[in-house]
Amino acid sequence: MDEAKTKIGIMGGTFDPPHFGHFVIAQQALEQLGLKKVLFIPTGRIVYKNTGQAGGMDRYNMLRPVVDENQSFELSNIEIVRNGVTYTADTLRQLKDGEYSGCRLYFLVGADSLDYMDKWYKPEVIFSLCTVAVADRSGVPDAEIDIKIAELKNRFSADIVRLQMPHVDVSSTMLRERVKEGRSIRYLTHDGVIEYINKHKLYGGG
Repeated sequence: MDEAKTKIGIMGGTFDPPHFGHFVIAQQALEQLGLKKVLFIPTGRIVYKNTGQAGGMDRYNMLRPVVDENQSFELSNIEIVRNGVTYTADTLRQLKDGEYSGCRLYFLVGADSLDYMDKWYKPEVIFSLCTVAVADRSGVPDAEIDIKIAELKNRFSADIVRLQMPHVDVSSTMLRERVKEGRSIRYLTHDGVIEYINKHKLYGGG
C-alpha cells in the first residue's frame, strides 16, 4: 500500500453505549499510525451480536458530544441509514468508492474482534480494502493475537498492524448493567453520553 496516501481510521461498532475504551483506541490510532482523522461509524442492523436497547440514532447521538470535542474525530451515519443488514465489507467498499477513494483506510478493532473476523461477511473483501489495526485487549494474550494475525495474513494476504494500548477495563455491557442497576457510570464514559442516557431513559435507567 502507498504510504503517501492520506490515512483514515475507521472505528465501527455498536457503541451501545460508547465508552472511554472506544475513544482511547481512536486516539491511540491517530497518534501511532499518523492518521488524518478517525471516522466513527455506529452500526445499523447487525446479525452477529446481541445489543442493548438503544436504536441507531440514539447511538449516533451519544457519540456526537465526543466527536465534537476532537477535530480529528468525525461521525458518519452511513450504516444507520442503509436498508437491510449492515456488513463491514459493504461499508468499506462504499467508502473506497466514494469520499475516501484516494485514501488508505485503517479499520480499528479490538483483539477480541480480530479472533472471529474470518467469520464475518466477505472477509476477503474487508482485508483487500483496508489495513486492520488491532488494539491490545485485556484478557487476550499477546501470543494468541500474534497467532491469529499470522493465520489471517496467510489465508487472506491481510495487512495487519498492532496498536499498543493503555489498560482500560470497561465495556458497553458493563455500562448497560450499571445503568439498569441504578449505579453510576461517571468516569467510565463521556459526561455527554451519560446526560443522553439519563435524558432518554436508556438501558432501563431513569
